[in-house]
Amino acid sequence: MLRTALIVALSTFALTMAASAQGADEKVIVLQYAADNPSDNAQLPTVPQLGDSVPDTVALQQVPGNSNLVYFYYDGEPVLVDLKTRSIVRIGQ
Repeated sequence: MLRTALIVALSTFALTMAASAQGADEKVIVLQYAADNPSDNAQLPTVPQLGDSVPDTVALQQVPGNSNLVYFYYDGEPVLVDLKTRSIVRIGQ
């Protein structure tokens, strides 16, 4: 029984790590696309921070083949945004 619990725990851990790695890879791909396809800088009342919600007034740029992450530029740097929540998930290179 203990062995089965250990196997289940390790399997769950491995799946969680794989999902985390996939999310990181996805951010790198979107970041590279954003770097290759810059847009005009967004005008925001404050400097964007991780986790901030992006106002509807900011035009978000789509990435072909990716429906989860979008981006905009602020102060010459790409800012990655989760499209579902409009929250900032990465700033800059």
